[in-house]
This record gives sequence, structure tokens and C-alpha cells, in this order.
Amino acid sequence: MSRYLVVNPFGIGDVLFSMPLVENLRASDPACRIGFVANERTAGLVRLHRSIDRTFIFDRDRFRGLWKTGKRLFYLELKGLLAAVKEDGYDTLIDLSLGRQYAFFAMMIGISRRAGLDYKYRGLFLTRRKKITGYSKRIADIQLELLPLVGIEPRPVGSSLRVPEEAAAGAVRALTRMGIRSETALAVLTPGGGASWGKDARYKQWDPARFAQVARKLAAEGREVVFAGDASERPLLDQIARGAGLEARRVLAGEPIELVAALMRKAGFVLGNDGGLIHLADALGVRTVAIFGPVDEHAYGPWRTPGAIAVTAQVPCRPCYHRFHFPPCPHHRRCLEEISVEKVLEVIHSISVP
Repeated sequence: MSRYLVVNPFGIGDVLFSMPLVENLRASDPACRIGFVANERTAGLVRLHRSIDRTFIFDRDRFRGLWKTGKRLFYLELKGLLAAVKEDGYDTLIDLSLGRQYAFFAMMIGISRRAGLDYKYRGLFLTRRKKITGYSKRIADIQLELLPLVGIEPRPVGSSLRVPEEAAAGAVRALTRMGIRSETALAVLTPGGGASWGKDARYKQWDPARFAQVARKLAAEGREVVFAGDASERPLLDQIARGAGLEARRVLAGEPIELVAALMRKAGFVLGNDGGLIHLADALGVRTVAIFGPVDEHAYGPWRTPGAIAVTAQVPCRPCYHRFHFPPCPHHRRCLEEISVEKVLEVIHSISVP
């Protein structure tokens, strides 16, 4: 029986991009064992995948904090994590981290076959590698190109993302608290996103006032509008809800990922910025309308669900995010500012949601 350890320490969208690879591993050998190394923020999402047997958490910020406060605690924590991984006896590492440390530690605990993406010659400790300079096409397809390195030919597979029954029941209760009794016209809006960009996150975020205008229009059409995001986005979501004339109870901020997933499953569509929650909706088979600014939608856009649409402005300077680098923007967010409320509403109506 093969034992695979997949490493993806990045955000929600990145983890979801790697799931076709995981699903191919399972399809190639239904009896195999698959472990997954994720960060603390995405571990709950990873646990929703039927194909993954065990989740390991490596939170970079936590380990950095331990290193600063006490190196003994750092080494004890790292030793415990490596011991847990070694106990499972993985024979193959698939490293999507673009770094070198995960392959090094895998080598140290005896994982002999180590395949991964080699970015800027960081694949020193990989035994099989695919060199990349960035993502110029769909990320999932690039990652699938690692599979032949471990003897597997990629093939089309379905999503193994599941929503637990208790989460589905929790979503019904949440909707009831919001005063929503009919799910037939539910729209979920995710106006945040871009947390991994730090101070530059606003370059991925469409104008909150325009989100409010869209929400107001959708509500006037008889749709039930709910806003979702992480805990740090509550002020933004509250602001948009107020601007749309909707109650604060329509905001879900910082809820467990499985509850958000269950809520999305009930939606006719999800509208949001380029970010993890849009990719969650896409992986769940929910129609999505995704607003893209500086990032190339052909590489980073939703693709799994028929009817998924990326809304962009036809400006000559986009996409400007290349090779994991965002240059200073001299055009005052032109790629987002030129996306009108009317254009977004037109796209929503075109996908014929109920």
C-alpha cells in the first residue's frame, strides 16, 4: 500500500487547487494512505476531504513565535510533529510549498521519494522535481504534472469535498436566525479576501460601496443575501450590510469553514473577490461570480463548476501579478475601478440563477 504525504502550507484557495492531485492519488490506489500538511487556518478545510486520512498542522507563524520566545519549545514542538509524521510511515512526499525545508525534514525522517515544485532552485532536497518560475496556467494542472514523477497518470476526477450532516443542520439554524425561510433565492457574498497580500489586500478587493449596491439590488429582486468572511473581515461585512440596508444578522464572520461550506451549498450562487471562499464555492459545485483585479484568472480563477465566471476589466496593465510578485500599482486600482455594478449584475443574471 502506497503512503503519500502532501504538503501545502498556503491559504484556502491554494489548498483547494491541490485537491485534484489528492483525488488522483486516491483514484490510482483506493487503499493508499494520504496525509496532508496544512496550516492552522486551512486544517478544518482539509478535514472535509474524504480522500485525506490524516491532517498535520504546521503553522509557520506559531513556530516563528516559539523560535523567538524559546528555542527549546520550538525544537520540542517540531520534534513532536516530525515524530507523528514518521509514525505513519510515508514513502512518498509531494511538496507544493515552493520551499526547501519540508523536503529536508522529509529526508531526515526517511521519506525516500520526494517529488515537488522546484521554484528558484529551492528543490535541493527533492529527488524528483518540476521546475517552475511562476504559475502561467491553471495551478491545479501544473500540480497534476507532478503525478507522472511518482508513476501516476492524471485523469479527470470529481471533488471529494464533503459537508458533514451536523454542518448542514447548523446552516439551516443560521438561516433561521437570519429570518430566512426560503433557500431557493439565496445569494452568498464574500467581499473580503486577499489576506495573504497583507497591506496590498485592497488591490484584490472590489469597492465595498459597489458590493453594497449589488446586495441592495439583489434584495430588491427578492433574493436573500448573506455575507461571509473570516473574523477579521467583520467590520467590512457590517459596513456593506449597512450600506445595502440589510440587518447585521445577515453577516457570518469567523464561522467554522464547514458551516460556511454548508451555507454555500444552499446558495444559488456566490459572488466575491478573488479569494479562498470563491474557490470553496467552486469546489462545492456552486455557481460563482468572481471579481479579479491584478491576478490572472486563467491561472487562479474558479474552474470546477460549469457556469463559474471571472469578471475582469479589459485594461492593458492586467494581469500584473507575475511570478508571485505584485509590483506597485501606478494606476489607482484601475483594473477594479473599471468593473461597474451594472456589469456584475449583468453577469449574475446571465448565469440564470433562480
